[in-house]
Amino acid sequence: MSDQDQRQDELELTPEKSGNPVKEMFLLAALYLPLGFFLWFFMASGLMFPASNLAEWLLTSLFPELFSGIFQAGFIFEMQSPLTVTNPEDGQLMPLTWDINPMIYAWGMALLFGLIMATPMSALRRFLQILVALVVVTLVTVWGVFWEALRDLAFLFGPEIGEAVRQSSLSPTAIALCYQLGYLMFPGVIPIAAWILMNRPFIEKLVEHRRI
Repeated sequence: MSDQDQRQDELELTPEKSGNPVKEMFLLAALYLPLGFFLWFFMASGLMFPASNLAEWLLTSLFPELFSGIFQAGFIFEMQSPLTVTNPEDGQLMPLTWDINPMIYAWGMALLFGLIMATPMSALRRFLQILVALVVVTLVTVWGVFWEALRDLAFLFGPEIGEAVRQSSLSPTAIALCYQLGYLMFPGVIPIAAWILMNRPFIEKLVEHRRI
């Protein structure tokens, strides 16, 4: 790296001396949030495609007796199981299917977009951080879908389906705990942690600025 490039990176990581840089940055991030949520919803089908495939591979590989596949319709995941339930209309047995909305685990993408766009950096670095954000949010979404699917089978479709889950050596307590982590904590906490790790030098500069 040349001295000129190094000086440019230092300027990008150095907060402004006037005003309150922390307040200004988070205000700018808040202004970017509506755009982030618009893109998040507008591109939902494409954003959920990697999560759909990864969740399907995990569920069908680890629990083939419980899951046969995932069909993605828009951004909604239709979970498909070889387990059967009674059709209330004609009394016949039919394969169990139900829907999961993965977007409830992926809203951190809009949050990360706002923070990344508000952080001073080069265009290339911003692009790379958005790619990392996509990977992070995809993993969070897969975790949420994985455990919600198991939670549904364990608790929502009757004792016979729940018994099939317990025969797979899965503890209902562990399923409930992992589901709660994926629903309540990970969607918000992990994206912020990822932004902090990606921009640690800049954050350290902000802290030093506040001490002066």
